[in-house]
Amino acid sequence: MIEDQIRNVSVPDKFIQNPCFDIELLRRFDFDAKLFEEQASAVRDGEINAATALIGEEFEPATGVEEAHFDGRDEERFVRRLGQEALAKGQVACLVLNGGLATRFGGVVKGTVTVFDDISFLGAKIQDLAPAEELFGHRVPLLIMNSFATKRGTASHLEAHAYFGFNPSDIYEFDQSISIRLTEHGDPFLGSDGKARYYAPGHGEFFQRLHTSGCYQKLVKQGVRYLTFSNIDNLGATIDPLLLGMHVKSGCGMTVEVIKKTRNPNGQWDVGGAPLVMGGYTQVVEGFRIPPSVAAERLVDFQTNNMFFSIDALSEPPVLPRYMVNKKVEGRSSVAFEAVTCEASGVKRTSGEPWLSLNLVRVPRMGPRGRFFPVKAQEDLEMFRESLKERLESGWLMRKSDLA
Repeated sequence: MIEDQIRNVSVPDKFIQNPCFDIELLRRFDFDAKLFEEQASAVRDGEINAATALIGEEFEPATGVEEAHFDGRDEERFVRRLGQEALAKGQVACLVLNGGLATRFGGVVKGTVTVFDDISFLGAKIQDLAPAEELFGHRVPLLIMNSFATKRGTASHLEAHAYFGFNPSDIYEFDQSISIRLTEHGDPFLGSDGKARYYAPGHGEFFQRLHTSGCYQKLVKQGVRYLTFSNIDNLGATIDPLLLGMHVKSGCGMTVEVIKKTRNPNGQWDVGGAPLVMGGYTQVVEGFRIPPSVAAERLVDFQTNNMFFSIDALSEPPVLPRYMVNKKVEGRSSVAFEAVTCEASGVKRTSGEPWLSLNLVRVPRMGPRGRFFPVKAQEDLEMFRESLKERLESGWLMRKSDLA
């Protein structure tokens, strides 16, 4: 297992002298005191609020989204071979986001939660990658992005389960940074014990953390050219040669999987980011940035947070904006600032061109090729448990048949 190097981050005296803060924790996870002070000042002065993130320009729903049919048509067989070739050349790595606090699971490390048959979310992700060497002749490295809240629990869980049979040298762990929650008035948010409460500032900082940890350089040296990206709690996001091939064929810096929006049994539309056209460019905008006045049915698709990235396109990591997010902590309102990965599609270079060219692929939601089984709470797990077991057990059998 390859872990990131711990840097000795300088923390100003005003934090060191305040007993509310865990200075060693802040140092260990790269607390940016200057950015924190700027954010706190902006909240205190009313320069930023929940409405600041809302998009203010005209937009249209994105068109030209490519569909993944999985029906054996000739063009898909050709594209699938592109994905198989990338796997056979050892050009693929898999990244999972494992930094969430899992408050709806009682604050446990979600990756360690048992899904079925003593297999956790982490174990299921590993078992999805394990057959790659037999089928394609190369292993697929697993990258795990942890946070201060999940790092230790994840390491203990993997070791206790003998890495679920995976080679530890093929697991690269790196960490998100850390920041301090704020009150709505811009002061540090303190819990009932008088201590500050912390958070990891969004998975959108993975671009920078991949570099600062040294993992990017290791991937390049290893010959990896493509990186899959998904949440730890979505086990539908398996390695799939067809979707990988669609990304390879596109030649784009990033591919985002989307699914068609539907209503739930209560009549409510799916909530999430959506692909839009703004200023002449297609980009994926996170849900909380879309004005509530926009009719939900106007936006056909929403993004799953399953993505593919071309390693070459990440040689200069884009810096994403961090948006103000309100969340209840210990029954009170708190403020955090988070970067969201899909928003990389809207980052522009000084020339005005997108930092990462974008490809959109519409995928099935459910079924044997389903790509979206989000488990945000215990009741979700109970609802999806049998479907997930069937989905994962059939996954590599299907991929083996795809080789014929």
